[in-house]
Amino acid sequence: MKLSAVFILLILSLDVTAFSMGDAINIAGRQRMLSQRITQTYILRGIQPEAERHEKVFTRSIQDFKQNHKKLDRFHGANKVKNQLLIVQKEWEFFEEIAQQPVSKENAAELFERSNSLLSAAHIYVVKLQQLAQHNSAELINVAGRQRMLSQRIAKNYAAKLWGISPEDAESGLQMDLSEYSNRLNQLLDSPFNTPEINNNLHKAKDHLSYASRGFDGEMKISEKRQIQVITGTTDLMLRNMNIITEQYAELLNSRE
Repeated sequence: MKLSAVFILLILSLDVTAFSMGDAINIAGRQRMLSQRITQTYILRGIQPEAERHEKVFTRSIQDFKQNHKKLDRFHGANKVKNQLLIVQKEWEFFEEIAQQPVSKENAAELFERSNSLLSAAHIYVVKLQQLAQHNSAELINVAGRQRMLSQRIAKNYAAKLWGISPEDAESGLQMDLSEYSNRLNQLLDSPFNTPEINNNLHKAKDHLSYASRGFDGEMKISEKRQIQVITGTTDLMLRNMNIITEQYAELLNSRE
């Protein structure tokens, strides 16, 4: 029994030790994205209650947020900013309570607002981690990670507008997010730290944004059901591609630690 306990403690110790600042910024940035992805899929469950995919993504995203928070809570390298992680935890508790309620427009509107508060708290935590890292590549992880969030906030605002949830805020937010996503891509493309692989993935992200914008601009003459598939499918491509880029930037920081 004593040997087993020592072995478990050793494994936990190794897990924390192997967790780098680059990894922490990457994972903390994912929490921003998940706040928007959960809200998006909650709304989509109301628009398309028969679609099993929305339910699966919703459930998996909640699980991911909780697992990520546990990892960040164990990271000793960020003890100086632990208070901000506690704020994120409190915002998450408020958010999750609403998210677990039956799907309705009233609950969706409340979750829409609460997602912005959770996002803000999570973003502040990412910035504090970036400051602890004290290296330019940490900013790149933050910005690339924010692109993941923007891909899902774009989809969230699109879904909210479609279902009549805070339509004015959703419309203005959608346009601002599309503009920011494009501007941030150009910022990343200008980075002297980029490898050829990173640049290649960034150009893919530009292509994804261009295709998604056609749907928002009404250029695609397709049914609402098909448009939802196109928009959510394309923003998911944007998410996956930016996730790869964020991990590539995290590797750059890890190699300098």
